[in-house]
Amino acid sequence: MKGLRLCIKIPLIILIVAAVLAILWFTFLIRDITVEGNTFFPEEEVAKEYQTSFWQKNMLTNMIMDKLGFTEDPPYVRESELSYPSFGELHIKLFEKSILAGVCYSSHYIYFDKDGMVLKTTDEALPDIPYFESDDITDFSLYHTLTTGREELLVQMLNLANRLTYYKLDWDRVTIDTEGHATLYSDKVEVRLGKKVDYDELLSILPDIMKTAHDTGDEGVIDLTNYKAGGAIIFKKNA
Repeated sequence: MKGLRLCIKIPLIILIVAAVLAILWFTFLIRDITVEGNTFFPEEEVAKEYQTSFWQKNMLTNMIMDKLGFTEDPPYVRESELSYPSFGELHIKLFEKSILAGVCYSSHYIYFDKDGMVLKTTDEALPDIPYFESDDITDFSLYHTLTTGREELLVQMLNLANRLTYYKLDWDRVTIDTEGHATLYSDKVEVRLGKKVDYDELLSILPDIMKTAHDTGDEGVIDLTNYKAGGAIIFKKNA
């Protein structure tokens, strides 16, 4: 008799546990997802990125995965915060990686972050985002580092873009020739920067000069190709 009762109890316990788990699963099933901070992709596409596994579809298991650090962000996201405003609702707050600058390549505009990772590509230039022009770009793919024909070209572009941002210099585009000589264009001002390993010292002297040129609306050239620290800076106005 004891054996019979045991045989009955075990399946009954399994059935009860399964029923409880099923109730918990469907009670906390995520039915609504809202997204905040997305600029690269629509809300529906972002939501799919955070629902790729079976366990992410339930509030309880989703929360456990997130607390344990098992939630993977898409490549274009620097950080995310998940919250659960109500039963069945998941809210995703994104902190996306920022576009630093772009580069024009074969009629495409490729936009990258501070590390050179490609975040976006377009057929037309995005407004208010400066870009580089160079013939030494060889290949690109989303969420991978930009490929260049010269190994030092990407380092040069990143150094320039990061330093220009740091010194809050307004610029429209920078051309870099096959020998690595850079020329910056900002409104009506052309600044010849030459080829450098690090442009920090050179760009640190530009903010006041550029502001004066922009305020007066003057058009001309600043040649810093052979500039030495403490040397004279000449703004040659166009006739």
